[in-house]
Amino acid sequence: MDKILAMKQKRAELIKKMRAMVEAATSATRDFNDDERANYEQLRAEAAALADNIVREEELRSLEGDMPAPGVNTQAQERDLESGIRAARFVKVALLASRTHEPIRDVAERMYPADSRLREAMTEGVAGDGGVAVPQNLYDEIIPLLRQTSVTRSLGVTNLPLPNGNLTLVKQTGAANFKWVGENKPIANSKIAMGNIKLSAKKLSGIIPLSNELLRDSSLVADRFVRDEMVAGIAEAEDITALYGTGNENAPSGIVTVCADNKIDVGKALTADVLYEMVGKLMAVKLTNPAFAWRIPGVLWATIYGMQSAAGNYIFRDEMKDGKLCGYPFKIDNNIKVGDDLNGKTQIFFGDWKHFLIGTESALQISVSTDASYTDGSKSVSAFENDLTLMRAIVREDFNVRYKEAFVFADNVFSKASE
Repeated sequence: MDKILAMKQKRAELIKKMRAMVEAATSATRDFNDDERANYEQLRAEAAALADNIVREEELRSLEGDMPAPGVNTQAQERDLESGIRAARFVKVALLASRTHEPIRDVAERMYPADSRLREAMTEGVAGDGGVAVPQNLYDEIIPLLRQTSVTRSLGVTNLPLPNGNLTLVKQTGAANFKWVGENKPIANSKIAMGNIKLSAKKLSGIIPLSNELLRDSSLVADRFVRDEMVAGIAEAEDITALYGTGNENAPSGIVTVCADNKIDVGKALTADVLYEMVGKLMAVKLTNPAFAWRIPGVLWATIYGMQSAAGNYIFRDEMKDGKLCGYPFKIDNNIKVGDDLNGKTQIFFGDWKHFLIGTESALQISVSTDASYTDGSKSVSAFENDLTLMRAIVREDFNVRYKEAFVFADNVFSKASE
């Protein structure tokens, strides 16, 4: 029998005995006696030791199967890594070190012997239960990928650091009082109406399930998968919150909350006049060098693409082929809500996205569990039963809008006709 399979079977038998002991004591509504407690602790220690042995054996097999072919310049390959790959490697190494209780530099040396830059980023100690912070220089490699993946970041939002988790910005809410004056005449005082915007770091947290085989695999394909999972998870959460964040003590503020006064309640199928009204609303606002862009749900793309004038000519089709609508770029955003009502009510967003602020206090914080569960839809999935490692990722950041007049959204837009 395969050595790994034999160890897994033996560990499963130990855990089965532990479960039987717990259920017997529970059904009798009593605690373990001294002998039972000692027996249980012995079984748990044996199961933990087997888990460590399984991890090491699988790691060794992965490494043995991933040895470079003779003549391959691994040093050059490591220098030319794709953006974000080294951050993914750090995550994998830190998660494995948390499970095996080894120094993370030792795990990095074993998995990626040619990646000296990765080892330089590692700490000397052992990853504890509180998790490990991905170094800022490695997390910075993730930011360009977030701009590519996240609809919000791709639209040119303003990124700000949050020193100590908080930042207060001053914004001008009224024009300065400039006047023409004669030669040698006193200059009138400039009275500027000012306001404040506060950013206070909130905790964005998510669970990413990773197969143990993938985690131990040191190939570039495995590294790329972990990187892409991290980027996609963060990007989707940011995109949803940028639109619908409630702005309470636990969540950043989104467009729907901050710019509620700029809502256009449509209550019918979308027409060209609604789009024109949205553009016209922002054209009436004083904005310096605006860079407007749309966010449109995919369910409305065909509706807009097929709109015709009274003469039967397509209104937007030609410019939509070039990624524009009413002369401004658009992004399809399927994180925009679509109702399950008969009309499939949805929304469209338009604005000058440089006035949307993302403040970040810290880079990615990760921790690991092989025993916890996560929710997939309405189903609870056990990491242990499915041979998974669950990575909990935390980023501390906040969102806000500098000028709420820079955004408008159409609400209650029918994406389908009622039956």
